[in-house]
Amino acid sequence: MPNRTIAVFVCLAALAAAQNSVPRSRDMAAIEELHKKDAAASKAGDVDTLATLWTADAVALPPGEEPVIGIDAIRAWLNRSRMDTTKFEITEYVMDFQELRVIGDEAIEWGRTRAAMRPKGAPAGMHTTGNLMRVLRRQPDGTWKVARAIWNLQRPTPEKPDPQR
Repeated sequence: MPNRTIAVFVCLAALAAAQNSVPRSRDMAAIEELHKKDAAASKAGDVDTLATLWTADAVALPPGEEPVIGIDAIRAWLNRSRMDTTKFEITEYVMDFQELRVIGDEAIEWGRTRAAMRPKGAPAGMHTTGNLMRVLRRQPDGTWKVARAIWNLQRPTPEKPDPQR
């Protein structure tokens, strides 16, 4: 009799684990989609798309600035920070997340960022790296948005000219 109880318990535990892996894999895919949209919009300087990636009550803690609270303030901050893409191009924008923990309807992630930009037509520009920590929130439709974010960047350094340019 005890062996039957153990077998039932093991089967139930395996079933529960299998059911939990489906939502987790959906969450991971949806968060990866957020990462892709964020990187593409950042590289393109697409402020309108970037603003859609934040929750209505989001808080951004940019380096050296006051907190930016709420989507309207974040949208205004993004517009003030917008780079003139007619004069500059972002040649690289990478978010390399090192850890992601999904806890219910929220997730915590941290990673390293790397970015490079140059004046249009110039043989070289500047690059920088930094750290990023975010709290994400699952939306009713299953997508994820940024609810809280803090980051820093190292002082930009000159790139070596590309001999192909």
